[in-house]
Amino acid sequence: MIDLASLVMICQTIHAGGSKVIEAYKKKRFSGAEKTLLIAAAMQGSFHLLCVNEIPVHWVRTGGIDFINTNASDHAYAVKYLEAFRGLCERGYIFHESGQLFMLTDSGFKKARELAAKRNNEDNPGAQEQNK
Repeated sequence: MIDLASLVMICQTIHAGGSKVIEAYKKKRFSGAEKTLLIAAAMQGSFHLLCVNEIPVHWVRTGGIDFINTNASDHAYAVKYLEAFRGLCERGYIFHESGQLFMLTDSGFKKARELAAKRNNEDNPGAQEQNK
């Protein structure tokens, strides 16, 4: 299981490792869950890793969305998004701010807003024509 301290360490290590590590990892394709998290965070850029006593797994909250299935004992959904969050940390798109708060980096905001705009254009194909 991924814990808060591990994610903090990953974010710090990636950023300390320099741009070569980050650039190599950024060339990998995004998972659907990574894209979903980036798009959800595109406006405010904040992530919170949450855990409560009643639920034995951490989960990600961003853009007002809790990435957890609260009515089931199956935690696969939360773990899927925790792993996606970890992937974004490894890419250098997220840094640890303090406590349970993580933020998008500059390159994270750029990628998140690029993906959000692309999704918006796919959802509203007529909008592109109107903007020309």
